[in-house]
Amino acid sequence: MNDAVPSVVAIDIGTHKVSVLIAKVHAPDHIEVVGMASARNQGMKKGKITSLDKMIASIKQAVSDVEDTTECRINSAWVSIPSADLKSFYAQGQAYITNNERIVTTSEVVSVLEAAKKNKVEQEPELYLTSAVPLGFQLDDAEQWITHPVGLGASKISGHYQLMMLPINEMQNFDRAMKSANIRVEKTILCALATAEASLLQDEKDYGVCLVDIGAGTTNVAVYLEGHLVFAKTYAAGGDSVTHDIAAVLQTTTEEAERIKLFYGSVDLQAVKPDHMIQVKGIEGPQTISRIELSEIIIARYEEILHTVKYDLIESGAMSGLYHGVVLTGAASQIEGVVSFSRRLFGVSAHLGNLPTSVTATDDLLPALKRPQYATAIGLLLYSQKEPSDAIDIQPNVDEKTFVGRLKNGWDRFQAQLKSIF
Repeated sequence: MNDAVPSVVAIDIGTHKVSVLIAKVHAPDHIEVVGMASARNQGMKKGKITSLDKMIASIKQAVSDVEDTTECRINSAWVSIPSADLKSFYAQGQAYITNNERIVTTSEVVSVLEAAKKNKVEQEPELYLTSAVPLGFQLDDAEQWITHPVGLGASKISGHYQLMMLPINEMQNFDRAMKSANIRVEKTILCALATAEASLLQDEKDYGVCLVDIGAGTTNVAVYLEGHLVFAKTYAAGGDSVTHDIAAVLQTTTEEAERIKLFYGSVDLQAVKPDHMIQVKGIEGPQTISRIELSEIIIARYEEILHTVKYDLIESGAMSGLYHGVVLTGAASQIEGVVSFSRRLFGVSAHLGNLPTSVTATDDLLPALKRPQYATAIGLLLYSQKEPSDAIDIQPNVDEKTFVGRLKNGWDRFQAQLKSIF
């Protein structure tokens, strides 16, 4: 890829598929996808590696396919990985201002972060720190938190962070897989963060939003308040769980259960006609069921998954801050009635995520690019051009706004419960 226009490669390692995008970067807000491919990932289940060799083969297959169609050679890529064992922790670090001017500099901000990381890393020796997301800073124990402390006067600075960690052996396995596939990793991003970058608007992040990414093997949740990621969790249930429920109840194969789920599945009983019958290939022979019966099986699992999410949001205190509601993405979020279903369950507004306008593609690739399977890879492309909230922005901001100051009308309890989130 020696074109005059810089190129970037994104590889999303999902439970079901490995998806690859090659894009030309005309500008940070103008990324053009010129090649894409995906391969079935048979080396993972519910976000965990079950066969390293099979996963490596899937990565190689997807990379080879996109290389053949674009006549490009891929040597390095931005990579997203599942986060089934993601652990999130609240951490705090402190530093005293020792310079003569008593002004916060970059040095103190770095010291605060290192102090916060050091304590938690020492307490969790089996975990690998993947991201340190700043939540806010306090100067001299002030109640209000600020976002950009550099240049302000103080005697002491405290930094509050969300540390996102994965088991070291899991990270090592992914590293082995990429090396075996001859791909140098530019940077590893958790899939929940990458998907959020592609699916959420900045206004949604600023005013409070919850991303619910319902994939095949897992459901990833990320909550943003005041532009910061403040809650992240992965649940080991997704579209595959629904398929297995259908297969078990109707005594059919997984393939047949997946087929009828895709063609006839719904989580909105009001949209299903009572007399609509479905022919199913059962293990012991053909059978006829009503579409309502199928929908009830599906609804039971969706209720279980989303009720668990809602419970955790309420317990953490984040639920009261979702002014922009819930944004749904992932292959399993495409089922009929999921938006209205989510509105009723969460009690807030809900809508499906949309492709960001800054990422385009040629006419022949655009329909495929809009599929949910590429959302995470799109987020990686965006990450490659701008360091989002997991990188510390140390530039001063004259229009400084406090983190807690905007948590009004139901947000007041958030700061008090922030530590319980992690």
